[in-house]
Amino acid sequence: MRFWVLFLIALTNLTTDCLAAARTQVDLVNLTPEIEPKKKILIGVRFRCDPSFHIYWKVPGDAGQPPSITWREKAGSSISDFLFPGPTLYNQKGIISFIHSEESLFLLEVTPPAEAKGVLNLKAKVEWLECNEAGCYPQEKEVALSLKIGEKNEALSFDSRKYPDLQSVLSAEIIDSTNQSESQNLVVSPPAPINPEERRTYSSIWFPERNFITASAVDQQSQQGFNKVFSLNDAPEKLEAGPLSFITQSSDGTFVRIVVKKTTIAPASASTKKPKESHSLTWQPWSLESQNRALNDGKIVYIDFTARWCATCQVNKRVYTQEDVQNALLTQSVVLLKADWTKKDAAIAAELKKYGRQGIPLNVFLKKDQAPVILSEVLTGSEVLQGLEAITTQKPHLLPTTNHSFFFWLSLAFLGGAILNLMPCVFPMIGIKVLSIAQQSRAEPSTVILLGLSYTAGVVVSFLGLAAIILGLKAGGSSIGWGFQMQSPGFVLGTSILMVTLGLSLLGLFEIGTSLAGKAGQVDQSQSLGGSFLSGVLATAVATPCTAPGLGAALGFALDENRSGSETFILFSVIGLGLASPYLLFSLFPQLARFLPAPGQWMIHLKRILALPLFAYAIYLLWVLNGLSEKSLNLTQVSVGFIFITSACWIWGRWTAPHYSTLTRWIAATFSVTIFVTSVYFLFASLT
Repeated sequence: MRFWVLFLIALTNLTTDCLAAARTQVDLVNLTPEIEPKKKILIGVRFRCDPSFHIYWKVPGDAGQPPSITWREKAGSSISDFLFPGPTLYNQKGIISFIHSEESLFLLEVTPPAEAKGVLNLKAKVEWLECNEAGCYPQEKEVALSLKIGEKNEALSFDSRKYPDLQSVLSAEIIDSTNQSESQNLVVSPPAPINPEERRTYSSIWFPERNFITASAVDQQSQQGFNKVFSLNDAPEKLEAGPLSFITQSSDGTFVRIVVKKTTIAPASASTKKPKESHSLTWQPWSLESQNRALNDGKIVYIDFTARWCATCQVNKRVYTQEDVQNALLTQSVVLLKADWTKKDAAIAAELKKYGRQGIPLNVFLKKDQAPVILSEVLTGSEVLQGLEAITTQKPHLLPTTNHSFFFWLSLAFLGGAILNLMPCVFPMIGIKVLSIAQQSRAEPSTVILLGLSYTAGVVVSFLGLAAIILGLKAGGSSIGWGFQMQSPGFVLGTSILMVTLGLSLLGLFEIGTSLAGKAGQVDQSQSLGGSFLSGVLATAVATPCTAPGLGAALGFALDENRSGSETFILFSVIGLGLASPYLLFSLFPQLARFLPAPGQWMIHLKRILALPLFAYAIYLLWVLNGLSEKSLNLTQVSVGFIFITSACWIWGRWTAPHYSTLTRWIAATFSVTIFVTSVYFLFASLT
């Protein structure tokens, strides 16, 4: 299940990060002809969406994300946040969103400095999410605008009626907020007009400026006499959590803000059943300054050390969606900080070292003048709650694996290595091993045993090599740990290419090794042993972004600075044995493999199905790659590179078959290898 969750995440992010050209034109425009120092002016970010595309309002609804702007150069000016135009409601198969389509202006108030003269040069990065019925695509663009002080500037005209921030604020009152038949409704009396007959002169849709009602409740709001009625069921935020205001249109088309007074909210009866509430947690980027500031304010701080390439970190995040965890963190006003180590930030690496860690995941509770509460690598909701209780009550928090014998750690390492086969990093390789076991099930027992031992040797030797590299670099002062190679864009790209190549082989575009139609007993033994050894090396390489239950603790113990080198090597060897154990078990007891069906047509179908996890993992790796550098591969580079890699594999599979002449096979092999190598070189050369 975790694999498919990560697959969907990876597929979405590949679509959005790599494979979408912008369908919205964005530029920075001036709206004020005369510009003077210290005098507020208006500029705007203009969005022009292609037909069928849209962007989102500041409260997006069920899905979406509003545009944002990050200033690169402000020329000493003070600049406001966006003044959003009024939105429209968009219903896509029951998903309710508040959007802008076609052309829209997001206003900005700019106050030039007192000493301003000459030209004001403004530069910024605009980020937005554009969507249509097929999907959503985050985009970004660098924009710039030059303004002349004291002279007439070219100014774009705009309709000020679209902007509630430029209108007078209206006032309304809550006249009822009670439960009716286990459903809580909010009844609002609209602004009192001068003429009572004008009470219905507002649009039928009122858009909340905060999530105190759901998007579906906005779509289903009703009229009760002169009053508006909204359902409060399943609202993400409480009414009391902030100001209440709506945006709607008056009869002349002007968007206005209606601020609702909360003084008349009726308290719910004690006997009334409260609806189930859900909350959203707010995360801030970690910095030593923000951490210390929160601690000095007497707050409890929770830090999630994470990275995009760390699959276990992504799986851990499921804990933060649990209602009891959310409620506990919100009740204690815990400051949530995310330390993103995707690009191996030196400050985060130094912070990890303070906790005796060389890698992630790491999750820790902090409070001033108290010892930190460090949680397990693989989180559970109960442990987060126990850790919070420990830091709140100043009681020690002991992990279940704190005091155990070395034999316990060996057992945990073996078990974690075995479970690693089911993790999303290793799972794509399972298909290849299943086919290999089925193919070899009718071979001589001695051959099967040798192949199993060869695969195991490849895994164990690779783990020992990893241990040696980690210990060597740590001795030289480097701060690295489990999965360190996933921080290398080159390694991630190479693994992605390998996954695609193996997937094309499983689809039948070409064959790696002997055809499945051949008999296992006729396979050249030296080639099979070498192939099994390399399979073990590959399984280890793709395993390192993941940890399994128990493995995280065992790795932490193995890489602890108090461990001797021999203990570390032993523990890594046992992890390798655990990873290789299922295949080794089938090899040592060939009769188990005989329960599999005889090699035949079913293997061809299974091959094609098992290509999908390999492609999914390649997509995930491209998503990881996108986060490892400021500028990674774009749509054109990915498309061109992988199209030519696929072409090279097809040429190899089509024209190097034994029934062709030696000259034909030689020419085809030369073309295939040349195209493949050139494509790989092109992709690597395109990396920043």
